[in-house]
Amino acid sequence: MGDRSEKHRCTVTVGPEFRAFIDNAISRFSYLHPSVEITVGADVTLVTDAKVDLADLVRDFQFALYRQKIYAETLSLRTTLIEGVMNR
Repeated sequence: MGDRSEKHRCTVTVGPEFRAFIDNAISRFSYLHPSVEITVGADVTLVTDAKVDLADLVRDFQFALYRQKIYAETLSLRTTLIEGVMNR
């Protein structure tokens, strides 16, 4: 008889200011949690059969989302700074 693990599901509400960053945030998050299934609709749904704290999954996904937003919004500033330091 096969091992039938129970699936655990949680929903992450993503505000409109973060929607543009979902795909890249999923890449960041999936690196840390490769066994989590992710579905994007009106909200983001995380499904896992691993024994993890769902609050930790939500926190990690939100952190990946925030990091991606910060990265994207500061990329031009960092590029300009590096070009200035390197005298390009």
